[in-house]
Amino acid sequence: MPFFYIKIMHREDIEKIIVPVINRNSCFLWGTEILRGRKNTTLRIFIDSDNGVDINDCEKISKDLNYEPNLDLNFGDDYILEVSTPGIDRKFFDINQLKDYIGEDLSLKSKKIFEGKRNFTGTLLECGIDVFSLKTNDKVIEFNFDDIDFCKLKPDFNELIREKNYAK
Repeated sequence: MPFFYIKIMHREDIEKIIVPVINRNSCFLWGTEILRGRKNTTLRIFIDSDNGVDINDCEKISKDLNYEPNLDLNFGDDYILEVSTPGIDRKFFDINQLKDYIGEDLSLKSKKIFEGKRNFTGTLLECGIDVFSLKTNDKVIEFNFDDIDFCKLKPDFNELIREKNYAK
């Protein structure tokens, strides 16, 4: 009976494989998620570009990554590959990504309970090396990025609609 060995990859190992493919397509890696399901593992890759990303970029990178044997060797044949843009309500994977969004509204969930809660919404005021500050309704709270479960941009959809209608 043959024995198949599937190596468990770490995020850094995956990024070493996918970043050159993404960069070849004039995009950059925004972040990755690995979702382990009962039947299949899903590798979700978020890409962006200074010139914007569309469905064609996602499709091309997805096709290129299908020919990466190192992904198959490490995930097996039964994994799902998803390539997407981060979207308007993008999730932040690194504190350095926050620096371009100072003054924008964020929603986040902390790993630890802080003042009786874990979910926060507010305006990003400052962003340092490890810590960022969020102005909530009544105060400014500092968070260490490593203590955050997830952090997302919270766009004002009404304002986006007004801008879109105004541009017509």
